[in-house]
Amino acid sequence: MKSMRVWSGPILLLLVTVAASSIAFADPVQGTYTSTDLGGQLLTGRAATWRSGINSGFPHVLHAQSWDGAALGAQWEISCPTSSSMTVQDNRVGGVGTIVYTSTFDGGTFSFFAGGWPWGDGTGTLGAMTVITTVQYVLIGGVSTGVAAVINGNTSGTFANGCTLVFAIGNGVGVGETTSLYPAITKPADYPTFLDDSCGPAPVGQQYGSWGTVITITMQIDCAVPTEDASWSSVKAAYR
Repeated sequence: MKSMRVWSGPILLLLVTVAASSIAFADPVQGTYTSTDLGGQLLTGRAATWRSGINSGFPHVLHAQSWDGAALGAQWEISCPTSSSMTVQDNRVGGVGTIVYTSTFDGGTFSFFAGGWPWGDGTGTLGAMTVITTVQYVLIGGVSTGVAAVINGNTSGTFANGCTLVFAIGNGVGVGETTSLYPAITKPADYPTFLDDSCGPAPVGQQYGSWGTVITITMQIDCAVPTEDASWSSVKAAYR
């Protein structure tokens, strides 16, 4: 069910492995952090995935942002990972069951914005991302109809100072999708802007794609402690 697909036909677990930059930003702070629905301070979010056609078509471009109930992107953002392929595994029997959509994204950025957050802030460049959406189908009036979707994915990237980040998002939900069957359906304004393959806002005449929520986030930041060669004099001083 296309209307349940988000992040290119795929929402449950997003794993992001990155390194964190200190240029013009505060250093990231090592630790484990969770989203507000898990009792932490990371905001949950929303995502929108642009595509070139109203029903389908590549590329797919992902844009996800934190959501505080009033504003998008006040705390974090994933911008412009791009997918040019997707595989489909249909597990339905008699129209009942699941279809699994797997997409591979490349590039894009991951950003933490300043705000005195315990994890610090910074921006990094992402590498490959795999996003998997599982859509549940049932028979409604004899027609196989998608009724729910969950999405999982993983990505990696680097920042300047070598800190690493694992960012896991669970229980994302597909909310809506453009379709020629119901052309009046459009993305609400309180979901991230559709970005096209130039990484800029998609043209007014190409507002196509899907959108949904991002919740249940766990984030781990690790920063290796640099080793330094000790001088002979400092070694002797340590044993005086």
